[in-house]
Amino acid sequence: MRSLIIKIFLAYWLAAGVVIIISDFEPHRHIHNPELVDALNASLQMNGRELIALHEKNTCAERASALNMSEDRMSLASADGAIVCGNRDVEGARQLVAETLKSGRRMTANNAVYQVIAMPVRSDSGVPYVLLFENRYKTALQLYGLLPGYTTICISGVVTLFLAVLVVLPIRRLRQASTRIAEGALDTRVSQGRITSKLISVFHLTDDIDGLMVDFNSMAERIQSLVVAQRMLLRDISHELRSPLARLNLALGLAREGRKESIGEHLNRIELESSRLNTLIGQILSLAYVENLDSLFPREAFSLSRMVEELLPDVSYEAEGVGRGVELLVAQDSMVKGDTVLLRQALENVVRNAIRYSPPGKMVQIELTQQESAGGAVAVLCVTDSGPGIPEDQLETVFKPFYRVGNQRHNTQDGYGIGLAIASRAMALHAGTISARNLTERAGLCVTLTLPVIESRDLAAKQRSFEYLKEASALGD
Repeated sequence: MRSLIIKIFLAYWLAAGVVIIISDFEPHRHIHNPELVDALNASLQMNGRELIALHEKNTCAERASALNMSEDRMSLASADGAIVCGNRDVEGARQLVAETLKSGRRMTANNAVYQVIAMPVRSDSGVPYVLLFENRYKTALQLYGLLPGYTTICISGVVTLFLAVLVVLPIRRLRQASTRIAEGALDTRVSQGRITSKLISVFHLTDDIDGLMVDFNSMAERIQSLVVAQRMLLRDISHELRSPLARLNLALGLAREGRKESIGEHLNRIELESSRLNTLIGQILSLAYVENLDSLFPREAFSLSRMVEELLPDVSYEAEGVGRGVELLVAQDSMVKGDTVLLRQALENVVRNAIRYSPPGKMVQIELTQQESAGGAVAVLCVTDSGPGIPEDQLETVFKPFYRVGNQRHNTQDGYGIGLAIASRAMALHAGTISARNLTERAGLCVTLTLPVIESRDLAAKQRSFEYLKEASALGD
């Protein structure tokens, strides 16, 4: 709120300053100053004696012709109210002169145009006269006491209206945008408006309301992405479930209509589709689990190389069954903190994906290293296959749920596009990253996983190769 308070304070201070400056130029602010009142009386007495001297010398006409009528606003009246020296007829002069001579002090009166100041003066011989001075300010001078209030109201009103526009319009736009989002228009965003944009561009100032609009747009974008992702997820789940269910129904129909000797074939098909359904549902549940996890789940410190070594026999066994191999290269061990089960599942999904798309007889390589980054040391796991790779424009989208590349990788029936999404979410929960890049020196894809390191251990480089042809005899023994 600091910026907004400063704006309001500066605006009020500026308005008050303008009022003070304007008021300082107004003579009514000093009219009650005793020194100025005495000076005014003395000046009027002196001017009155000058006019008396001109009157006694009969030179008033010469003075009147030498002065512009708008500049000479002083007249001398005799005791009966007649103007004896001066070039103006003063409205109500007789009554004002009579009251002034009766009171013996300076008096004022207002006519339709000017305020008239009457000052009693006497000649050297004691003859009474009255000096009439027409003030150049209009009779609204009687309102001078209220003029500062009017000035303050006008200036403060303009400034306050401007501030109200600056504050209310963004809030109104926020309210309208929130209403549209509530009605389903998730692509609604709040603009700054022409006035606010101009102020920001000229003065480079932003306040809390501007920050609120930025946060609102970020929130709206996040809500839109989540809702769109949810809709796509439901659509993809429905699509993925529909295919095996359709094949199940077909197999059941064929089993009912077929011969007894073909029932076994249909039952095998039903078993296969049931297994695929079970796998798909398990992956969907795993994805839902990691999506609903927050950053407060239990963590423990463990050796990353030990976790990979424990995973290696399982993935190697699967690779051997399809004619592939897996090798592990640990250049440096790293201690990380997190959920071992979740991280193991993430790495296992990546390795299985690499096994699935590697050609028969090829190796999948898992390499564990450690690198220094701006935020500290990170453990780096690189899983490299020898498959066809991924188009460059799809290297990021492969980590979205149910996304499958429309090339050779899409031909298999074993994957549902969920494994990499689970791995991506698991790495994000551990403040890690996951990315994919195509190899430049040969065909293949490298998926890189990084995790913050809490402790590193230097180990001699070691390599373990598991090739199904070499290990077949050992497994048989």
